[in-house]
Amino acid sequence: MATFTPVTRTNKEFNAVYIRISARSTTDYIRTSYLIHKSNINKRNEITDNIILANCYSQIKEYIGKLAEYNSESWTAKEIKNLLLSDKQGISFSKFADKYIGKMYNEHRDKSVANYRTAIRSLSIFLGTNDIMFSDITSSTIRKWVDALSHTKRAKNMYPICIQKLFEEGCLEYNDYDKNIIKIPHQPFRAVKIPKVDVPEPRAVGPDVIKKILSATPIYPREQMAIDVCLMVISLAGINTVDLYKMLPDCLRDHKLCYNRAKTKNTRPDKAYIEIAIPEHIRYLIDVYKGKDHLFNFAEQYHTPDYFSTAVNKGLLSVCTRYNLPKVTTYVFRHSWATIAQNVCGFSTEQVAFSLNHTSAHKVTMGYIKKDFSVIDRMNEAVWQVISDY
Repeated sequence: MATFTPVTRTNKEFNAVYIRISARSTTDYIRTSYLIHKSNINKRNEITDNIILANCYSQIKEYIGKLAEYNSESWTAKEIKNLLLSDKQGISFSKFADKYIGKMYNEHRDKSVANYRTAIRSLSIFLGTNDIMFSDITSSTIRKWVDALSHTKRAKNMYPICIQKLFEEGCLEYNDYDKNIIKIPHQPFRAVKIPKVDVPEPRAVGPDVIKKILSATPIYPREQMAIDVCLMVISLAGINTVDLYKMLPDCLRDHKLCYNRAKTKNTRPDKAYIEIAIPEHIRYLIDVYKGKDHLFNFAEQYHTPDYFSTAVNKGLLSVCTRYNLPKVTTYVFRHSWATIAQNVCGFSTEQVAFSLNHTSAHKVTMGYIKKDFSVIDRMNEAVWQVISDY
């Protein structure tokens, strides 16, 4: 059983007063707000000031009452101290979120880092504080915040999901369910209905528009890069620009790109692995954009994948504006590849999803089957033939 004793730890003119915790042959201290003059400490370093002693014992009574709610017989002094201080001071959700997002950053989950930071920023603005406590996150608060996001297309879904994930991870971090130490007892998201994201309108363009963009005469280097990148996207099963940016030299094997999709490699059992043969009509681009530490030099020119994507899309906008074409992005090319593959070439939805490296609806079955990536190559050939015929 833990014991609590008012003590000092120094012998100066004025000394801070602590409450000493003793439990299971371990000792720790909680500092109080009191200072005591050395004249009120006897030779055995015991406190003799009755007013300070009364205040300390009042605090100790609160500690004992709180500790009685838990099965704490096996706890160390430090574990008891952590519980008592966390209950008194509260646990910072914002600080925990920073630490958790830092781990994602170290795992190079750049897109997730951006999404989580934006979600935290949105909630901080709504609550009017940069230091959100776990106790601030209640069902009522989250519902009001979600209502404030109702006019958005994606944020009303994505932001609450990010906050919910952080809250759940915080519970795992601070609650010890085996020892019945529950520092975060409430579950606010059980009473919150997170709205679904608005279904976006199809963003694909036809083969005629694609061919006009790819056939355009560039004026600026950025336009040339944009056209070349779009050519790679439409020729490589709608490959994401972040994967082009992060592609390493050893991903190139026998005229094939063998890599793990950056967006989902940390969340899928198969690490989102895929193989795509490089069609002959774009193999020259490997040399044009040859990098040092990466397969392509995009990472040498742009600090992050987002900067690279923005530069490509600006170059693409410039081309489309000059040729009076629909304003598109590289992601439109990805959508267009999928649309042509299914609606024009006649491939199935499952084949298209497989080529886009989306998660399969048949997860268990896919675990039994060795993947045949050659279907992607056949689809790429068919889609390119459609575009070439225009």
